[in-house]
Amino acid sequence: MKSVLPAIALILLAATSTAATLDLHGLKPDEVAIWAAPVEGGTELASLRADAAVNPASTMKLLTSWTALNRLKPGYRWTTRLVSAAPLENGVLKGDLVWVGAGDPRFSTANLQELLRGLRQRGVQRIDGRLLLDKSAFSSIGTAENFGGDEGKSFTVEPDTHLTGLKVAWLRFFNDANGARVVLDPPLAGVSLQARLSSAGASTACPDVRQWVQIRQQGGQIEVSGKLPTACDGSQAYVNVLEHNDFAAQSFAALWAELGGSGPQGVALAPAPAGARTLAQFQSEPLTVALADINKYSNNTMARTVYLTLGREEGGSDTPAAAQRAVRRLLAEQHISDEALVLENGCGLSRRERVSARMLGQVLLNAARGPYGGELLASLPVASEDGTLKRRFASIGPRLRMKTGTLKDVKALAGYWQAADGRRLAIVAIINSPRALAMGPALDGIVADLIHRFDRSAPDSSQLAPAEAIMQP
Repeated sequence: MKSVLPAIALILLAATSTAATLDLHGLKPDEVAIWAAPVEGGTELASLRADAAVNPASTMKLLTSWTALNRLKPGYRWTTRLVSAAPLENGVLKGDLVWVGAGDPRFSTANLQELLRGLRQRGVQRIDGRLLLDKSAFSSIGTAENFGGDEGKSFTVEPDTHLTGLKVAWLRFFNDANGARVVLDPPLAGVSLQARLSSAGASTACPDVRQWVQIRQQGGQIEVSGKLPTACDGSQAYVNVLEHNDFAAQSFAALWAELGGSGPQGVALAPAPAGARTLAQFQSEPLTVALADINKYSNNTMARTVYLTLGREEGGSDTPAAAQRAVRRLLAEQHISDEALVLENGCGLSRRERVSARMLGQVLLNAARGPYGGELLASLPVASEDGTLKRRFASIGPRLRMKTGTLKDVKALAGYWQAADGRRLAIVAIINSPRALAMGPALDGIVADLIHRFDRSAPDSSQLAPAEAIMQP
């Protein structure tokens, strides 16, 4: 006990000292965890509760991204295939067609259309057998529990081997000489669209078509009503419909019909048979493109898919557990403690996940000093310019790149500042408090002050504009 108490006292003293010298902008010391250090080396700039286990919200995506860059490599691509063991005779596939899903996080309806175009170019005109969905890429998708109140929102869509267009269909609105109307894209057989739209005449702008129309959805039934201004011609809104398998199969059928194809004769789940040959395939853009979508716009579904891909490449049959092993193994290899780490799905859409500010900061340092630092940096939102930082830190500007995080009771920022002379600062600041969502301006103020402490030429918190307090995810 004698050896432990002085150590605890030193930790408390360090935390008290940091809290005393750093303006917390109304936050209590036990509501926030802070860590900052120069990338080029030297002593830590700030450390407050840096070893406490805190919920990181979407800044957890940094850990998944760092692991993916090191394990999968920046050029990693997902390959989606259509295969069959059936003969092709006079344009007719005399048996089942198997869609082998790869878990491509960015696979869109346009990509599916390109895949099907390859099937037509192969000479297939009719599929006499079934469409089989081979879902063996992921043995399990893990969980993101206690978000029932957000069910149906695009950010809660679960990952899937056959994820297509993030499982959302688009309502596309038109108001021209032919009147006000709406169409569903893609046209899904299992979705009924009923519209009662009239023209509202001229309008100066249409920033959001939902201001003018009401969209009600229950299962596969969508009702749209309202008065549509002419300014809304060409507008669109998404709807989250159907289950993954139904959405994928019905998207396939709709796009196949548009290309002049006929069939298939039903849908089922089954692995590709031995000896099946590839008839068409689509290869995704590199991992780095997916990471930009994930980090700039905080896409949970795509981040979970990358996390599961880590598990698949790890070689485990228990995909989420294998993904966790991949993350922890890399941390161990880089001598970064994972003592505070709790993983659920790798994206931060979790009430369970935990990190320490120090651990996340050491990941940032390791990434910046490693071979893929540029790729990670490029994936982050640029302050005042894009992604979830587009309306924040205007007075500080694009030398600041940070991943944001927001959940009930959580507000977080983690990333980098680069001074004009090239020096870089890694910063992690995470609020865990019932007041978190209201304390966004305080979080921004802490980050601004850390930057100014490191780089006196940079603005401090007093120069942040009030408009920069707009809440972002």
